[in-house]
Amino acid sequence: MAKISILTPVDERLLSFMTQPPPDRIDENHRDFVAALARGLAVIQAFTEDRPEMTLSEVAQAAQMNVATARRALLTLHSLGYVGMQGKRFLLLPKVLSLGIAYLRSMNFRDLVNPYLQEVADEYRDSVSFAILDGDDVVYLGHVPSKRSILRRASVGYRLPAFCTSLGRVLLANRPLEEQQRLLARAPFPQYTAKTLVQRDDLAREFAMALTDGFATQQDEIEIGVISIAVPVCDPQGHVIAAINCSSETERTTAEDLIATRLPVLREARAHIEWAIRRAPALVHSIRSS
Repeated sequence: MAKISILTPVDERLLSFMTQPPPDRIDENHRDFVAALARGLAVIQAFTEDRPEMTLSEVAQAAQMNVATARRALLTLHSLGYVGMQGKRFLLLPKVLSLGIAYLRSMNFRDLVNPYLQEVADEYRDSVSFAILDGDDVVYLGHVPSKRSILRRASVGYRLPAFCTSLGRVLLANRPLEEQQRLLARAPFPQYTAKTLVQRDDLAREFAMALTDGFATQQDEIEIGVISIAVPVCDPQGHVIAAINCSSETERTTAEDLIATRLPVLREARAHIEWAIRRAPALVHSIRSS
């Protein structure tokens, strides 16, 4: 005789939760939103290159929360080994790296993306990067540095404004027109050098040109003497999800030379990466969800 399984109301609710599809991204007012977790992550992200150590009040101000909330978050992170204390100042501890490393390892960047970036870097001695769009910024998920001396030394996790970078422009060019218009409505943007394009019409032309040409360039806009070119990377369905670029210096190359020499090898590297990520659906899903 078959056993009869009797589910309690609690069991039924749990089973329903486990079998229903995951919800869309929730906001802070949703009943499943864990505010304490969000505040803890905000505290970690408050530490930057310019703010490596902070007092309690400085953390609260940087993380945009009250002092009591910041204190609880800091003490919890300190207990877990993510935050240290030096007198009255707080600082991040190396354990924080485990959060980012877990992502890179689970997505297998070392095998899927980095070898093709390295090939381009070896051929031209440029820095080569793989990045995605995150809000108004590009975020580096893969990076092979050059040996040149530059002001903005990039690395994995590095963020730059999308509007004035080759990576950002080629990604924005492939976003829906409504999304581009929302961004451009906030022009003029901050000017990083005398050559940074900050006006709406100028940037709209750059986006249109990048979409038509299939690549984007910039020169002297984020830093004088730095020139770069980027191409989009697509998922198996043909949707642009990322971009790769070469960044060099104007004393070594010109925009015309960059297009003639780097563009073909970037497109070849792109083809290899697109083939590789066909075998890594988790990576595609992760980038799409960002």
